[in-house]
Amino acid sequence: MVATDIEKDIQESVKSASSSSSASDLYDSESDDTALAQKLKLINNTLDEIGFTPYHLKLFFLNGMGYATDSQLLMLESTVRQFVNYQFDQSFPISNEAMVIGGIAGACFWGYGADIIGRKTAFNWSLFLSGLFVIITGAMNSMATYCLFIALSAFAFGGNLVLDTCVFLEFLPFKQQWLLTFFAFFWGIGQTVAVLIAWAFLTNFSCEGPDSAHCDSADNRGWRYTYYVNGAIVLVLAILRVTVVRLKESPKFLVSNNRDEEAFELLKGLAEKYNRKFTLTLAQLEDCGSIVSNHGIQEDRSIVGVFKLVIKHLSILFGTKKMARSTLTLFLSWLILGICYPIYYAFLPTYLATRGANISASTTYGVYRDNVVSNVVSIAGPLIAGGLLYFVPILGRRGVLAIGAFSSAAFFFGYTAITNHAQNLAISSIVYATLYIYFGCLYAYSPEIMPATARATGNACCIMITRFGQIFSPIIAYYSNTASAVPLYVCGGLITVNGFLALTFPFEPSKSRPS
Repeated sequence: MVATDIEKDIQESVKSASSSSSASDLYDSESDDTALAQKLKLINNTLDEIGFTPYHLKLFFLNGMGYATDSQLLMLESTVRQFVNYQFDQSFPISNEAMVIGGIAGACFWGYGADIIGRKTAFNWSLFLSGLFVIITGAMNSMATYCLFIALSAFAFGGNLVLDTCVFLEFLPFKQQWLLTFFAFFWGIGQTVAVLIAWAFLTNFSCEGPDSAHCDSADNRGWRYTYYVNGAIVLVLAILRVTVVRLKESPKFLVSNNRDEEAFELLKGLAEKYNRKFTLTLAQLEDCGSIVSNHGIQEDRSIVGVFKLVIKHLSILFGTKKMARSTLTLFLSWLILGICYPIYYAFLPTYLATRGANISASTTYGVYRDNVVSNVVSIAGPLIAGGLLYFVPILGRRGVLAIGAFSSAAFFFGYTAITNHAQNLAISSIVYATLYIYFGCLYAYSPEIMPATARATGNACCIMITRFGQIFSPIIAYYSNTASAVPLYVCGGLITVNGFLALTFPFEPSKSRPS
């Protein structure tokens, strides 16, 4: 009799905790794993109960380091590429292809792995290896070895971007989810750092071009110094991640793998440290039962077992018709973006050259000055996106995505009418900012609508797909006539399609909590 009463009390407490939040959960009607859905609801309620703490603020900047690093290292490769090509007598952008392939492999390895080994391990190692490989890249003496370490560095930081949003999201209370979009302002910071370092070294320690009398390593060390300094910065950030701000494992990953006690102790410790309300009990979590999403294969760490688990996580992304539609439209958006964005920057220099000598900066110094200005302005994009979500919540993620896409398309088309350097600098800066409204919101939206069990896997697929699209851009630019305005119209048209796709996304996480 007593046991029965206790059991009823526990069941009532689960129901009470499950309904304590005013916000519904995104997959209330979509989950086929009742135990997992109940546990995630309890975790969400507890995160809302604890609220935003100094730990969340530390996590904001900790993960922001990863965002900044990704954009910093992508900008680094494109900025030094021509000077590396001068030295190794190369014209085809092979290093870009190496970086993209490495990024695809990294997103796959770290993203899929994070749903198996945990967020914390993959999160810390990816940034450390990025810094190490970037430093080594600067010491290479042939195009083959240079491309090898470009690929390895991209492999490392390719997983970093996958995990930054996942880790931050899985600790956030519902009311602060808008910070995930605001988060992307770190991109502009990372790119600006890369360009400033390149500006300092490339303008003073580089050969003048492929026709110079000498363009060997002694006369062309600017790109090496640029790699060394950028790599050292990333390495320092990686060390700070494990010494100053120590990441805790995600409670949602823990309960998704039947590690209820660890998740409970983690949340309890967070609440006690910051003197916050905490009503969750371990019994509530355990009474939900064992999850079935990974049942039978989660303990099998053989190659076959891991492969089965990856397949299982991929299948979760298509678990229902609504989830399948959401996943497919999201993947299509990422593919279009991967093709559109690099084509714009690959075609632009040649197109501008046809518009007259006064369109672009006439000196190397001027080119880097303009690049710094554009990257600083780009920081406004995520700030605008976050502000719209916070002050105009009726727009939701889909509305902000559409605003970013349609405004970017308008300025893509407007680029065809520029006639002087001032217009070029202004439009290019605005394009950066408007694209980052869309980029920032899409990077935040993607993990928000992924089920927790397969969140890193789904986010990895998004990054892999957009990287796959990037493979074709330099090939198209290399073999095509880039002197016409057609590529700008194509880019504008593609980003317009993405705006309409955003309006058709079936889930709106601003009105429902992610799992």
